[in-house]
Amino acid sequence: MSSEYALPPSDEPVDFRRQAATYARYRRDYSSSLYDAIEELAGRAAGRRAVDLGCGTGFVSRTLARRGWRVTGADFSAPMLAEARRFCNGGVSLTRSCAEALPLRDATASLLTSGTAFHWFAPAPTLAEIARVLVPGGWAALFWRYDAPGEPYMRLVADVLRGIGVAVPPIEGDFKVHTSDPFAGSMLVAEPPHVIESELEFTAEAFHGYVSTLEWLRRFAGARHDEFLAVLRDALARRYPDGFRQRTEQYLYLARKPGA
Repeated sequence: MSSEYALPPSDEPVDFRRQAATYARYRRDYSSSLYDAIEELAGRAAGRRAVDLGCGTGFVSRTLARRGWRVTGADFSAPMLAEARRFCNGGVSLTRSCAEALPLRDATASLLTSGTAFHWFAPAPTLAEIARVLVPGGWAALFWRYDAPGEPYMRLVADVLRGIGVAVPPIEGDFKVHTSDPFAGSMLVAEPPHVIESELEFTAEAFHGYVSTLEWLRRFAGARHDEFLAVLRDALARRYPDGFRQRTEQYLYLARKPGA
C-alpha cells in the first residue's frame, strides 16, 4: 500500500456541485467481476435491500438494481442526485443525506456499498451508521479503482501538472486515496481485501473528461486547474489519437455485521 497524502483544502463543500453532469458523462461503472465478488459473500439479491452510500450519479445503484436489489442511493449533493434521477428507473430510490447521519431505520439493509466515496466521509461516524443500518449478518462493500502499475496515462497527467509548475506527489506510481484498513475501529468483521483486475477503453476526449472529474487533482492544481486541463487535452490528442485501453485495479473491502 502506498503512502497516504493529505489533500490540499477545498474552497467549496465536498458536494462536487460543479461537476455532476461531467461525472454522469465520463465516470465508468465497475466490472462485473467486482459485483460478483460482493455477491459471493453477501449472496444474491433476491429482492433484498441495498444502500449505495455516496451514490453520486447512480451507476452503482443502477447495476445493483439490475441484479435484483432494492436500492436506496444516498448522497449529500443535490446536483449529483439530480443526475441520478435522470438515469435511475425502477428498483432505485434516492435520498439526500450525509453518510454520517442516514435517514434510514436500524437493521434495514442486507448490503451497503460505497464506490470511490468512503474517503470523503468522517470514518468513525460513517462506520457506526453502516453498522446501524445493516441487518445482523449483512455486508458492507467499499471499493476504489486505480490505474494498474506501469500504465502510462496517469504518468502523463503528472508530467503535465509538473510542466505547468504544480508540485504533486508521485501519483503515477502507487498513489491511493483510501486507507489500507477502512473498517478499522468498527464493529464490522473484515474479510481480506480483494484486488480485481479490469480494463477500460478510452478515447482521448473520454479520458480527459474523466480526469476533469478527479477532485483531488483539482485541489492539487488549484488556480491552474483550467490551464492544466487545456494542456492535458492537447497532450492526449497528440499522443493517443486513436484512444487506448487502460489496465486497472479495483480494490474491494468487505466486512460483515456480526449476527445471524
